[in-house]
Amino acid sequence: MDYSKKKPALWKIVTLCLVSAILNQVPFYAVTGIPLYLDTVFTIAILFSLGLIPALITGVFLHLLFVQLLLVNVVHQFVYGTDSAQMHITWHLFTLCIVVEILLVYYFHKRWLKGPEAVFLAKPTLSSFIGMVPLLLMLTAIVCIAVSITGGIIGFFLTQYNAPRAYAPEDIFKVGLLRNNMSILASAILSRIPINIVDRFLVIFGGYGVSLLYRKWLFYR
Repeated sequence: MDYSKKKPALWKIVTLCLVSAILNQVPFYAVTGIPLYLDTVFTIAILFSLGLIPALITGVFLHLLFVQLLLVNVVHQFVYGTDSAQMHITWHLFTLCIVVEILLVYYFHKRWLKGPEAVFLAKPTLSSFIGMVPLLLMLTAIVCIAVSITGGIIGFFLTQYNAPRAYAPEDIFKVGLLRNNMSILASAILSRIPINIVDRFLVIFGGYGVSLLYRKWLFYR
């Protein structure tokens, strides 16, 4: 399964980036009621399989495009019942969390996972994948903390300036923290950690699993 010397067709790259960007827009929380976002699974899959630039195109450029065209104009009006014109700035600001996640995953994947990953890809078995699990778990923890801090700081400034935003799953935890006299900034950060622990675990491991399917289609057909 050595694909390091193979180059995928451009049309396949473009197709996967577009499909991944669209799939990322599924409002998981609004549809299922489960307090998770899971909005970067396919971006991380692109990162693991194609690298940094396609991931940034998928997770930032195309994400902003689809947020503006789809989520802001459709989901917020018909699902949340809020005015799209008031919400688009809020959604765009939280794209910074996606950028942080992409850069962190790229940095650590490049340094940590090439050895164990090479072993796994050469012979994809359960035993060879076990060698990658601690690294993926550590990556999950790092991304969880970084995204929680980034999102918390953004949320704090939105609160300070009374910017409109939709209800978010972490608001449940935030209310409890505020009632215990925790500062607004600390509660904005800490309230995200319980959500992001599960969310980023599914994003990192799920994204890696999806990337294996992507690679098979990109490099072996």
